[in-house]
This record gives sequence, structure tokens and C-alpha cells, in this order.
Amino acid sequence: MNLRKGIVIGGALLTLVGLMSTPKLLFGSDQPRAKELIQQACVQCHRLEGQPDSRFNLRAPDLIWAGSKYKRTWLIGWLTGKEAPLYQKGYRWDLSEGAVKHPVVTETEANAIADYFDKNNKDPRVKVGAYDVTKVTKFEATFGGMAFKAHACLGCHTIEENGKLIGGQQSAALEKSGQRYNMDWLFRFGQNPQDFTPHSGEFLADATEPQLRAVLGFLAVQGAPDFKFYEPWTAPEFGKASVGRGKVIYKEYCMQCHGAAGKGDGPAAATIEPKPAIHANINFSEVPTEYLYNMVNHGGAAMGKSANMPYWGLTLGQQGVADVMAYLKANFKGPK
Repeated sequence: MNLRKGIVIGGALLTLVGLMSTPKLLFGSDQPRAKELIQQACVQCHRLEGQPDSRFNLRAPDLIWAGSKYKRTWLIGWLTGKEAPLYQKGYRWDLSEGAVKHPVVTETEANAIADYFDKNNKDPRVKVGAYDVTKVTKFEATFGGMAFKAHACLGCHTIEENGKLIGGQQSAALEKSGQRYNMDWLFRFGQNPQDFTPHSGEFLADATEPQLRAVLGFLAVQGAPDFKFYEPWTAPEFGKASVGRGKVIYKEYCMQCHGAAGKGDGPAAATIEPKPAIHANINFSEVPTEYLYNMVNHGGAAMGKSANMPYWGLTLGQQGVADVMAYLKANFKGPK
């Protein structure tokens, strides 16, 4: 047997022996017993304390911040053997030739371990509420998928696309990331992966925070077929949209290209190609709200149109977007 492969398999066998000798009855609130179980079942391979270190110095992923990293439901499923391996090439792909089967505990034991992680293995660097998964839009998730590919994430991680798995298998599989990760933790990880696993091939992408948030939106949807997308045009700002305020915004930001009467004859229009849209020819009350919102908020390029149309969301804020949409719908009804 290859010596290095034997080390990995041997460690797993030692862990399994420890599990077999553990009493089956364990109450989730029994923290001393939970700690004893973890010492028998987890520390053979995982670290529960210490400083971030290279994968090449570890045997398995760190559990130092497990209480912040994993969703409880997924963790219980993983510990009880209901989840697929995360590393198809093995966590230490330089030592093994494939995924290593993780030892299994009972559901009662899994709940006790999850309770222990939640109490003792929180990551102080993670800000609770830093990423609000309830505000992920369909557009953001779609854009996040493009950003995921553009920043080379697909080279190391698998995702699901059109019913098929694509991507590299060097690192954690992400096709069920929406079920697995606490997004507050993943947001902090995404800000700099080197803070968690330095010198391990982790890539620090040159991405803006909105791009990072979009990628997380994409990952939140992976493995979540019933994901409920946020529809920002149903937010309170749109319920109190003002045509009057929208008229002012139109003059300040839109008229320069689209013209005072929406005829596409603003001062910038003479020398740009393609020409600005002629709002006077559009019945905006018939334009789908989702499309109009995305065009104003995210800009022309994001909608497959001219990149000369800016993404106004950051400039106007959501109330400003709501107001200018109200003005467009009230003022432009198409050719008379």
C-alpha cells in the first residue's frame, strides 16, 4: 500500500473504532459528553482550535469555525452519512486518489456535536447579518454565476448548471452550497480566503463587494430548487414612489442622453453610438416591471443593451429608482 494513502485510511479507521466504542445514548444538552464524542470522532483528522494553516499541513478541513460555517440541517445530514463527499479528489488530493468516506454517527450524536460547535466554535470575524440571503434577486444570482466563472472559481469547484455538474474537483463541491453554508461566514471567507486556508491554492479575486455578494447569491441558490427570490420592486420604497421626485431625477440624470421630452436628443446623444432609447416612443406602463427595474438599477450592459446606459442603482438608491420608474410609467405612453 502507498504509505501516504495508508496514513489517510488508517486515520479514518482509528476514528471509526472510536465511534464504535462510543455509547449510543447522548443528549444534545450534555456538552461534556459531546466534547468527549468530538475528541473520539473528530480530532483524529480535524483541528478545533489554532491559527489558519495551509491545507498541505492538515488532514481534513478545520472545524475551528464550524459553528459559524455550516447550516445545522446540512451538518446533521453530513454527520449521519446522508450527504455526498465534498472533495472528490480528497481534501489532501496530494496524498489520496479519491474521496474518503466520512465516519457516521447517530442523529442524536450529530445533534450534540452541532450544539457543541454552535456554542464553542464560532468565528469572531464573522458579522451576523452581513449577508441577507432573503434579499437575493434572480438577476443577482444570474449575474453571480457569470462572475463565478469570470473570476476562475469554476477551475477548482463544481457547480450544477442545466442539470449537469461542471467545474474542477480540486476543492469543495459547491453544487449544494446553498444547503451547506451559513452565508455570513461565506461572505467573510470570500473577502479573503487566505485568512482561512493560506498557501493552499485559494484565490483572492479582484472583485468588488457587489460582485462578491452576487457570487454568494448564486451559491445560495445551488442545491436549493425552491429558493424564493427577492423582488425589490415589491419593497416599501415602491409603494411610496413619487412621480414628482422622479421628474426631478429624470432631469438630473436621464435628460442628458434621453432629452427633456424623452426624444433621445439630449446633449450627449449627438456623438454616442448606439443612440439613446427614445422614451417618447415607449409605453412604459406595458414594460414588465422586472425588466424596467433591472435596466435602471443594473444598466444596459447587464441587460444585453448598450453599455452607455449606466447602472443607476448605486447613485439613486432604491427610492430614487422607484421614483424614476414611476415617472417613466406616468409620463411616457408611446406614440400618440
